[in-house]
Amino acid sequence: MSQPVAQYAKRSAVFAVVLVAVLATAHSISPGHSQRVSGILLGLEQVLLPAAAEAADISSDRPIRMTSRPFAPRSPAYETVFQRVEASSHGIDKPLEFSIKDMWPPFWEGRSLSTGDIDHDGDLDLVIASTERGVYIYLNDGDGGFSPWPGALGPLADLDVFNAALVDTDNDGWLDLFLATYLDGNFIVHNRNGDFETERPQPVANRDDAILTMSLSFADVDRDGDLDAALGNWAAGWYRRIPGEESRNRLIFNENGTLDGSAFADLPGLPGETLVMLLSDIDLNGTADLLVGNDFELPDYVYLGDGQGGFTAVTRADDLIPHTTNTTMAIKTADLHNDGMPEIFFAQIAGRSSRVSERLKMQHLSEYCDGIIDAATKALCVRNMEIKEWYKTGNRFDPSYSSKCDALSGMLRRECNAMLVKDLAIQKQDPSICALIPAGQREAQAFCEIHFKPFELPLMSVFDTTIRQILRTNVLLTRQGDRYVDTATAEGLEIGGWSWDTKIADFDNDGWQDVYIVNGTWVPNEFSPSNLFFRNIGDGTFAEASGPFGLEDYLMTAAAVAFDMDHDGDLDMITQPVNGPVALFRNGSQTGNAIRVELRDASGGNSHGLGARLVVEMPDGTRMMRELQSGGGFMSFDAPVAHFGLGDADEIARLTVYWPDGGHTEIAGPIAAGATYRITRD
Repeated sequence: MSQPVAQYAKRSAVFAVVLVAVLATAHSISPGHSQRVSGILLGLEQVLLPAAAEAADISSDRPIRMTSRPFAPRSPAYETVFQRVEASSHGIDKPLEFSIKDMWPPFWEGRSLSTGDIDHDGDLDLVIASTERGVYIYLNDGDGGFSPWPGALGPLADLDVFNAALVDTDNDGWLDLFLATYLDGNFIVHNRNGDFETERPQPVANRDDAILTMSLSFADVDRDGDLDAALGNWAAGWYRRIPGEESRNRLIFNENGTLDGSAFADLPGLPGETLVMLLSDIDLNGTADLLVGNDFELPDYVYLGDGQGGFTAVTRADDLIPHTTNTTMAIKTADLHNDGMPEIFFAQIAGRSSRVSERLKMQHLSEYCDGIIDAATKALCVRNMEIKEWYKTGNRFDPSYSSKCDALSGMLRRECNAMLVKDLAIQKQDPSICALIPAGQREAQAFCEIHFKPFELPLMSVFDTTIRQILRTNVLLTRQGDRYVDTATAEGLEIGGWSWDTKIADFDNDGWQDVYIVNGTWVPNEFSPSNLFFRNIGDGTFAEASGPFGLEDYLMTAAAVAFDMDHDGDLDMITQPVNGPVALFRNGSQTGNAIRVELRDASGGNSHGLGARLVVEMPDGTRMMRELQSGGGFMSFDAPVAHFGLGDADEIARLTVYWPDGGHTEIAGPIAAGATYRITRD
């Protein structure tokens, strides 16, 4: 059995495979020349690959082969499109973790989620970052169930991990773990044939004074065939607002499979509290550009890449981008209009919980824990909400809570007293008080000391060169001619609540990409807002449909991942609330066809094709574009798989792949719906 078939022939499932080979090398086939080849069914009795894919006109710069894995039968229908359950019911048993430090940024802002095929069995696995255990790794059984990775975590268990991204950093085809920790720096944990080398995490150098890489994005920015990384550094949050050089962002370059931070470039501009980084080709010229979202007054940046590792910031004088958001928490690029062009979506605090708008759905905090099923988790949630009542975060420092600290026990009591000292130091603006924090309370010590680090107020002459920012509404940039215009209000996407991560995908397979915004904040307020789902109507507008789709959730949530956990052709979601159990939204859609495309590039180090653009042409001429990305959103890393909902159509007319290194593959169909296609470039 061929290797592609062997990897997919798991359990008793039967998969159809077609191999499409370009019979000449890139040196002997000029661009645009196509060659007729036939598909071959490999030893799979009475199982036929959709006939339309058995023969295809192929034009490619290098030899390719294509395999197909048919979708499983649809999961059952639910009362709403999605059914929300606690993820523990499917084997994702990560407990609710909480300590007093979670009352303070960055710990109150959640931890990352990442999906990818860790063990090469064809199913998408899950990694959850943790500041109590390091990471939780779950392997997918292919039917929607998960089991903990059986390996030992070793030294990882002692790290405060915020970001854990699955990416192939060393060119061997296996997804490694890129970890970003609080105070301890960044690491790569290599994946060797499905097993992580947890005992030997490889340090990745950052700035010597860096505190936390809050955001990550990966792509081949210099087009040398391997994955580089953009580090979004963060320092203290809104208690300081304007950071110093410790928060300057950095690009690190992969040199022949070695991503250790020794080759780097610091990004120009004003250093800000960066919450989101996204490498994406926004101008469709074949090179990765970089979008940077900063919290508060410091401006966002859009850098245009030259394909050689250099980036130039877009300025106000360029008149390309009218404005971005002020409290930017997520940036996504996606083709929302089915015209093959990417829109750019910036999400921020757009409708606060203290200012109820008609579009926001609110629940009183007294009901926050009511819907939690697991008894132990619910009890812990209630206790945490009680602490939240008297531990006044934000700018309302209240040292009188010391008696409440004494009523706690163990580690909670020690952390609480350490935080009390930190609050006193900040309230009195006296850094010497930080020295009174007991030994062993390094997070509280860091919170205190970081607050007093030096910084410089930017000059207005510098601000005047940067892109403008606006408050209270999200921003959707749509290209019109030689510049962008903000169409968020016209399309119904301007209000999203206290927006964090944002998912853009076709969740109902009707052929149009929708928008899901996870919502909420841990700072003092009386209400908890729901996550919001905006269905793409297809006429240039979106309608809020969280209720009918079963996507309401009032637990404060910062990160989410979208992936087809049971390979039935629709996208499920997992979210990680700040004070609640990991949630699973199972998609029970019964309508709409789809295809899914994943890439494998054996010709270089970017094995999963991050940065590639895939364009589908429908029989009626409609064009839909997807870009394989890692990053954007907020602390979330979706597997690089292009999902195309097709509505009632049962095939596509053409599939074009624009590879990150400039290569080009075009497959003229028809190509049938109902399968995941893997295109491997040899």
